[in-house]
Amino acid sequence: MSIRTQKRKVAAPIAFVIFALGASAILGLGATSITAAQSQYAPKNTTPPTISGTARQNETLTANVGVWTGDQPLVFEFVWQRCNAGGQNCVQLSNATQQSYVVVKADVDQTMRVRVTSRNSQGTAEATSSQTAKVAAPAGPSGAIQLPGGLISIPVASVPADQRLIVESVGFVPNPVRSRSTPITATIRIKDTRGYVVRDATVFFRSTPIVTTEAPEARTGQDGIIRYTVNPKSNFPIRNGYNVQFFVKAYRQGDNPLAGVAGYRLVQVATAR
Repeated sequence: MSIRTQKRKVAAPIAFVIFALGASAILGLGATSITAAQSQYAPKNTTPPTISGTARQNETLTANVGVWTGDQPLVFEFVWQRCNAGGQNCVQLSNATQQSYVVVKADVDQTMRVRVTSRNSQGTAEATSSQTAKVAAPAGPSGAIQLPGGLISIPVASVPADQRLIVESVGFVPNPVRSRSTPITATIRIKDTRGYVVRDATVFFRSTPIVTTEAPEARTGQDGIIRYTVNPKSNFPIRNGYNVQFFVKAYRQGDNPLAGVAGYRLVQVATAR
């Protein structure tokens, strides 16, 4: 009776050990399996990053990280790349390492990508977005027209309230004025403070004091230019080393005279005997 009991007591631990070893193998609890379990929690990208925003100079692009798995917290780093029109031959932009990027002139006619790096305590992984559309030149104001030579013409209505008209240049022919019998032609170009030439701006032009005939107000052409021809009066001074002053005002019809986009300038034409 005691011998049988002894055998049963020995058999039970042996069976348990065998079962435990088998279960361990079945459940994958060996040293190699533990390493694999740890590595699967390193960052892994399951949906690639994307870029939102308009691919145009001076616009802002923003990187969306996509979808990642892995132990939290995940830390993300960004590097923007400039690529050719097909999205190849990409060059890393060393100073573009924020989630947002402002498109610059050098990017025009190229495409952009962003490389996202994810890090956690278990490792590092990278993923790169698809390229954007080809970067366009900056959008101009409403009604903008590119003129021969590269200047951009805009209607005076497109000058915003926080900008001003500028009497950019005034040229006189003849200069100096040597005779009261010779008409004087003034060529005036109007721009705004952003550098666009402005068409349809109304221009006022008068000598001060009034020593020439007066010309009616008129509007600038597509090239931002208006020409006035006036005639010297009998009191127009003709002498060496003297200048006759003219007042020029450019403004937008309908603006409040005290709060509009008007620009002013005093200019001079020389006289000589």
